[in-house]
Amino acid sequence: MRPWFYLMSGLVVAQACWGGGGATSQPAQASADPAWVPATRIAIVGGRWQINGVVTYPDAPAEGLLLNVRMVNATFEDRQRPGFDPEANTQRFLSRIPEYLAHGVRAFTLNLQGGFPGYEGALNSGFNPDGSLRAPCLGRLRRVIEACDRQGAAVILGCFYQRQDHVLASADAVRAAVVNTAQWIQACRFRNVVLEIANEYGHPGFHHRLLARPEGIAELVRLAKRAAPGLLVSASGLGNGATDTPAAEAADFLLIHFNTTRLEDIPRRITALKPYGKPIVCNEDNKLGPAGAAAARACVANGASWGFMDEQLNQRFPFSFRGADDDPTVYAALQQLATAPGAAAVDAYFPPPESQGGWRQLDQPEAIRRLGGMDPEKLAALRQWLLQSDDRRFAADVIRHGYIVLEVERGNSAKTDAGRVASVSKAVCATVLAIASERSQHGLTPRKMRFSDPAFDFIPWAAPLSDPRKARITVEQLLNHTSGICPEALGAPNDGSWEYILGHSGDERTARLAFDPGTACGYSTIALSHAALVCENVTGETYDRFAIAALFKPLGIEHWWFQFYDGGPSLGRHPSHGLGMPARDLARIAYCMLYDGQWQRQQVVPKWFVQRTAAPTQHVTTPEMRWKFNSQTFSDGWELPSRLTGTGGRDGTGIPPDARDKPGSGGQLIAFVPSLDLVVTRQTGSSGEWAFEEYLRRACAAVVPDARAGR
Repeated sequence: MRPWFYLMSGLVVAQACWGGGGATSQPAQASADPAWVPATRIAIVGGRWQINGVVTYPDAPAEGLLLNVRMVNATFEDRQRPGFDPEANTQRFLSRIPEYLAHGVRAFTLNLQGGFPGYEGALNSGFNPDGSLRAPCLGRLRRVIEACDRQGAAVILGCFYQRQDHVLASADAVRAAVVNTAQWIQACRFRNVVLEIANEYGHPGFHHRLLARPEGIAELVRLAKRAAPGLLVSASGLGNGATDTPAAEAADFLLIHFNTTRLEDIPRRITALKPYGKPIVCNEDNKLGPAGAAAARACVANGASWGFMDEQLNQRFPFSFRGADDDPTVYAALQQLATAPGAAAVDAYFPPPESQGGWRQLDQPEAIRRLGGMDPEKLAALRQWLLQSDDRRFAADVIRHGYIVLEVERGNSAKTDAGRVASVSKAVCATVLAIASERSQHGLTPRKMRFSDPAFDFIPWAAPLSDPRKARITVEQLLNHTSGICPEALGAPNDGSWEYILGHSGDERTARLAFDPGTACGYSTIALSHAALVCENVTGETYDRFAIAALFKPLGIEHWWFQFYDGGPSLGRHPSHGLGMPARDLARIAYCMLYDGQWQRQQVVPKWFVQRTAAPTQHVTTPEMRWKFNSQTFSDGWELPSRLTGTGGRDGTGIPPDARDKPGSGGQLIAFVPSLDLVVTRQTGSSGEWAFEEYLRRACAAVVPDARAGR
């Protein structure tokens, strides 16, 4: 039978993570962002750190290590200091996370009881006296953990800090606090968090004997691991770089501090810990400038991770978070250790959300030519062509080297008008599904899925299958129009109830396949609606929620809507792949693809998917059924416009072979050309034909010949 504190804590965690009541001081939600889904998993494999199945810092000096920074007061509060705004303090740190990550940091140390703020008497604890969790503290922690998760970073989350553990009423309250914390981490589905039971256990500032003795720490480590199987757990020792055998043997990895350790002693201290056979992580060293840089290099050279503590700036009140400007020498060293020899540190431009300034833009001819590498006269001609090509409302953007070099609006705002983008949504859906597939391979989703898997294994709503051949359709065939599901050539509506979409309405056009899977090419909107259901089944989130969390939010997209279909009692209401989005936000997706799926050093879209879209993903040689153009134009959701031969009125002449695009009815387009570092979009919210290739061709031709180099 479990002890009373263990049983109690399960109830408290449920309330703290899912809302309402109990010992928490106010209701707490499961996520600070209701659309959040986990994107980052940290693990130890063969004694080395991995993030999402990839060893950290491949080929760099710090390969397999975890460079980190102590930011324990990023979520600080002092209930005895009412003039301090803890939410604003956390927000200041959140705004700097990308800069820290850009300099090699892959983990931040936080603590439910913070750290010493430089004055005595602070009341900063995420625990109530009985060990239950305080909702205000959890809210700030969530914001940081989720922000790190979105950006591919980990969190070392501490439970207890000296001078604060006296808040807990008893040893059993300490135990309950550990269980609550471990279960909260798992209940909230955080996969990027490892647990630090105590900061510098054995410190004379601890009140509870459990936290002052290595045997007590070992007990609490084992307790946390039982409460949350799979969670990596440790505890840090004092600043001398040492630990004790009971704590070390119980832990999954060794946490040490080097504050009081001389530089010349660091290699010896690390060597003394290696017999334990576990990863060694220093997550606190207060050495600054050249000494800090030297300590980082010494740790890495001896196979240990290093963690920086800028005590005066980041931990002492008033707290300051300035990114690499905290200590330029230390952060330059971290960046060097995180970068493979011969590889330049990525310093690409990525636009902030439109509400925070958005895309940078050029409007002077000289700047357009010099910075954008585009011919201003040809862009002026392209502007006129766009205005004369039809009479629709529209917004269009041409982006080169991260600059908007041409934006044309007639009735639609490129920033805010989220009208229907028609078939452009097929490319978005395929991209989202690739993210789901990648995450599934790292255990971040309820089910695993590869594009080669049978699609209907992930569409339980379709049972029983209206055509037995549907069982042979792969996920990829839904995306490249070779599934045989209701090609548009049949003339059937593209929209309807889920019974109609899945072939259970009595309409033979959706019930029966038009051809055996993989044997022909028939452009199919309905097939992509199936893909949205695959995403829902794999991720456990509706397609819209997953797309928002996994793609839109990381890229700073702010305006969208999704199309939903209704079904009967057994099917219910689900989003299809259809959506609306402004031209500038569409450009963010294309720009991310242009950068091999990266955004602010985070791999948002799997690189394998970006590479896969560069070629056809099927071998059909007969023309597409409706428009009769080259079937080899189709990849996974995206298309290859240079392969259009003129058949069916579509000609890709003059378009670089590496260009990928997706036209949508109504003159809508998303396109990117890596060899030219070029992104092109147009959004109308309308329907009908248009000269898609001519727009892209003219944009490519406007690139100045001596500036044609791409990324």
